[in-house]
Formats: sequence, structure tokens, C-alpha cells
Amino acid sequence: MGDSTKHEFYVAELKSALQDYHRVNREVLRLADDRRQKARLVKSLLAILKLQAGESDAQLLLEKAQLDVLARPFMTLKTLKTAGTATVVRRRRGEKQAVDPATVLAKGTPVKMMSGNYQGYKGVIASAQARQGRKGLDVTYFLALEGPKGDKKRTSVKHGTLRKSWNVLD
Repeated sequence: MGDSTKHEFYVAELKSALQDYHRVNREVLRLADDRRQKARLVKSLLAILKLQAGESDAQLLLEKAQLDVLARPFMTLKTLKTAGTATVVRRRRGEKQAVDPATVLAKGTPVKMMSGNYQGYKGVIASAQARQGRKGLDVTYFLALEGPKGDKKRTSVKHGTLRKSWNVLD
């Protein structure tokens, strides 16, 4: 008789714990969904702000409104520029070397191609992408170029080829 009441007690406790678990789990799932929706909204609003004001002015507006720290996880270039010096890497003769993150170029920076298929073309950095490699971030820039005859092309270049096959215009 004592064993059956002990088992009933544990079953009742288990039932209570399982109900609590499922209640909390539903709440966590609801919060995760709410977080995803808020993140999507923030990314959309930041993208609109960047398109309207430009990358640099958008960052200045965020700093002025004291939102730069809160928006940092959503700002790729801001994250790169504030990363440690060992996180951004440059490929040079097969080996990777650290690059000062302050040298990561912003969207809209004017550039000129010095060699290759697009030698003589001028344009701007349309976007930048960083991928996590074994030894840190590897930065790729996507360029919107215009040729000497007015033809428009798009290409991508690695950060490590700066001042070799392409250069920043002053």
C-alpha cells in the first residue's frame, strides 16, 4: 500500500513538472517567434534608412539618436570595423595576415581597377561581405564599375588585392 501511494505521488509530481515544462516551452517558442519578427523589422528599417540616407549618413543618424550600440548586431560593416585586428584577414602570397579593421572600406567608396579584364574602369563599392574563415574574417567587395566607353559592369575583389589590381580613389 505504501509503494502505490509513493508511485502516485511521483506520477502526480511528474504530471505537474511536464505541464510546467510544456507551458514554459510554448512561451519560449512564442518569444522566439516574436524575436524573429522584430529582427526582420529592424533589418528592414535599417535597409530602408541606408538606402535613403546612405551607409555613412545612416551610421551618423544612429549615433546621433544613440542607437549605434543597439543596432550594431545588425550592421555588418560596423561589426567589422569594431572587431579586433586579428579578425579581418588579407590573402597575400598564399598566407593570411591580419588587417587593421579600420581599413575595411565602406559602401560607396570610389575605386579604380588597375589591372585585369576591367583595367581603367572606375566605380564604387556596392556592398561588402565577410565570411568567417579558419583564421578570421575574409572580406570581399562587390563593385559597380563603369568603363571608359560608358559600359557598366559588376565584379568582386578581395580585400587583399587592394593596391595591386584595384585602388581607392581620393
